[in-house]
Amino acid sequence: MKKKFLALLALGALLFTGCNSIGDKDTIIGRVNGESIYQEDIDLMVRLHGESSKSEHVKSSIASLFSRNAIYSDALTRFPELKDSLKNRSRTVDNYLLTFAFQRFYAMDRLMFSDSELKAYFDAHRSLFGDTTEYMVVRDQVAEKLFLERNADSLAAFIKKKVAEGGNVDTSSEQLSAQFIRDFRERLVNTMGDSLEKVYNLVLVPIVPPTPEEYYQKHKDWFMTEPGFEVYHVEMADSVALAALFYTDSMDIEEFKKIARDNSINKETAANDGYVGKVLEKHVLPYGIGDMSPMFGQFKDKPIGTVSKPIRTFMGETFHVFYLAAVVPSRQKTLEQVRVAIDNEIKNGISYDLDSTYVLVTLNGEPVVRESDVNDVYAANISIPKNRRTHDNIVNSLMQNIAFAHEARKRKVDHSWEYRALVRNSALEFVCNLFEYRIRHAVDYPEDTLKAVFDKIGNPAHPNLGYDASREDISIWLEMPRSLMKRTYYYRLEDFLPDDYETSVNRLFSETIVPYRNAKWERVTTDAWSKAKVSLYVDSINLLPQERSLDSAVLALDSLYHAQQLEKVIVGWEGLRNRYPENDTLVKKATYEIAHVKSETNDFDRSQREYRSYYMLWPDDPNAEKAMFSRGFILTENMHKDSLALEVLEEFKTKYPKSELTESADWLIENIRSGGKLADDLMKKIEAEE
Repeated sequence: MKKKFLALLALGALLFTGCNSIGDKDTIIGRVNGESIYQEDIDLMVRLHGESSKSEHVKSSIASLFSRNAIYSDALTRFPELKDSLKNRSRTVDNYLLTFAFQRFYAMDRLMFSDSELKAYFDAHRSLFGDTTEYMVVRDQVAEKLFLERNADSLAAFIKKKVAEGGNVDTSSEQLSAQFIRDFRERLVNTMGDSLEKVYNLVLVPIVPPTPEEYYQKHKDWFMTEPGFEVYHVEMADSVALAALFYTDSMDIEEFKKIARDNSINKETAANDGYVGKVLEKHVLPYGIGDMSPMFGQFKDKPIGTVSKPIRTFMGETFHVFYLAAVVPSRQKTLEQVRVAIDNEIKNGISYDLDSTYVLVTLNGEPVVRESDVNDVYAANISIPKNRRTHDNIVNSLMQNIAFAHEARKRKVDHSWEYRALVRNSALEFVCNLFEYRIRHAVDYPEDTLKAVFDKIGNPAHPNLGYDASREDISIWLEMPRSLMKRTYYYRLEDFLPDDYETSVNRLFSETIVPYRNAKWERVTTDAWSKAKVSLYVDSINLLPQERSLDSAVLALDSLYHAQQLEKVIVGWEGLRNRYPENDTLVKKATYEIAHVKSETNDFDRSQREYRSYYMLWPDDPNAEKAMFSRGFILTENMHKDSLALEVLEEFKTKYPKSELTESADWLIENIRSGGKLADDLMKKIEAEE
């Protein structure tokens, strides 16, 4: 299986989409903020997708290539140091690109022919390739035709042999020709890597495991007992009543003991003044208390005498308040205590334990792959598992990439247009990925502010995380407009009742933080494309519209509405609302428009939810009464939820007694109370008049 690694897949997430590099100026098809985009980049997409440049898939990719270049230039403007990161990328990236260009295009696609040879054959034999006028779409087929012609004697011998073998083999000339080519390609994949490794004298260095003593000394901090606390507690079923017993976040131990004796429903601990004992992190608590992970977070770095906030029992219905009586520090375990575990880890562990300088592959006896190179691959692809099998595959792939890169340079593949396009694409994706990471994980507040918030409320999204792991979440907590969470609350009110907004705020934040981060990145990408200076030198490419301003975006949505492209209108308004949650005027208009258009598309439930969030968030807005009436109308006329509609319409009359819609609301109320008789009578009257 290792020899079928066509390229170092572990690097794939880093490597697609482009910066300026070598390229014939005659092939430039456009520029974005001065960055050139070449016909080669389009040809690369055609070959990778195997589709015409006129296909919707490739056209979409081309439009994305232009907008991605805008993000690229914006990234380098905001963070100039990314230029250094781009220059300092590991040499393994270039080896990968050369390997990919050699294997995917030179060997597998072109079957070792030059591009000029194949183009000449295509021009001379166009009738063999149907109606297509795009050489790049059928280049692999052109290579196959030429390969069969150039290897006619070998093909004839192959066919003769297969026919003689008989059996269940399809002996038609077309099928055997296809198998002949297929066998050749498989030999390229399965044997060329081995051959090149020998040619260039690349050797795998055996991994020598450490001794238990070496392993222990290197990782002494791994072999510590868990820290913990000595605690007392009070357990009650009513969280409000429990919280009322504690008016401060610290108190005298004797006072706490008395509260525990008099109030705790845990009979075992109440009989001992609420004493739980010494409890360690990552362990469940005794006396039926169970998992109390939030307690450890609340007591971290706190003084003796600290009283926790009420903590709900995991998967239970009771609540606990804890008292910090003492800190239980972690202690070092001896080698003898952990020797068996270390022996097992060295022999059967999930991953190797190697120093970053450890040599894994040599070329002519000189180191060319070290453990640091494997670590670079892991760092670039955080989703791949760190285990011995993955490690071995990465090392084997790195070694093969070195072999193929040497051969690629020998055969001048590094001068090919495919390689140039891959280099541009690789650099673009590298910078854009780093840029996205910085935007998504930005911390925009001072440390003292973040620490103060964490000490007060912890991490609202992930209560079990400590401060260091919570910094990004706390920064978003301080930044996120509360109207965003309130709108979510009112839109999904049924999911949160009977809890009010304040009680639900932590849950709302944990559910909103990821969409908020996504929208934050989308805003950056949209703004980058909107302000980009774009020059297009061909007529066959349709680019994404540039949102020059919010006003222009709103006008565009109005035009789409008049053209009755309602689904696009909804997507557009939702995009604007998500990207600019701090712009209350925009969010308000977007919410009203979404509610209105969803009713026109018969998405009545979502429409009434949007209307509800509108009038509950902005009750004094002139459109609030229209929103409330519209919701009542939809509930009765479209969703047939008459009881709920009656509640809404009655509330509407109380809230907006002078509204012009009062008469219509009265009619709807009477119709509901009559069981629909008013509507039936009205229809009969209309029919009679007709």
